[in-house]
Amino acid sequence: MTPSRRRVFLFGALALFAAGFAWAYWLSLVPATHPDHDHGILNLDAGGRLNVTTREGKTRNLVGRPGKALILHFFSTSAPGAAEELAGIFRLQEELKADPGVEFVLIAHDRDFATLDAWLKQKGLVAPAPATFVLDPTGDATQKLNCKRPLETMFFTAEGKLSSQARGALEWPDGAMDHLARARGGEAIE
Repeated sequence: MTPSRRRVFLFGALALFAAGFAWAYWLSLVPATHPDHDHGILNLDAGGRLNVTTREGKTRNLVGRPGKALILHFFSTSAPGAAEELAGIFRLQEELKADPGVEFVLIAHDRDFATLDAWLKQKGLVAPAPATFVLDPTGDATQKLNCKRPLETMFFTAEGKLSSQARGALEWPDGAMDHLARARGGEAIE
């Protein structure tokens, strides 16, 4: 092998190694979870990626400081009680639609928006803010957020700290107001 071919081979191998290292690093960018605890990620501002798909087909990373109280609600159209809980969430969204200090992100574990929209129509549900729905078809973000139930809600402070969590169904809007008040007040779990 000539010296110039050796250099090409060496630089090619180094480029391949660098690309593999960059890919592995990108895959590892996930906020830390606590497997020994039964709560979600404590800090959304810890860096990394928690990607969901928006209605426009774009990717949204949930990591970062939301700058307002953030309500993450996880559900699946196949989960018993999901329709009733969403009806309550919609009532609260209507009450708070003029409040810029609260953001809802409704994370559906469904494959596409056509399936979700058909289910909403079948259940007679009309979302006051359809853009609050995002999809997590593979369940990747749901798993990384440490959500373990088919219906679960996490309340984050404006700084991205987990304030409280409702495991299973929650009474909306009345049962959610205490959780929301703690998130607005900056109270965090740890």
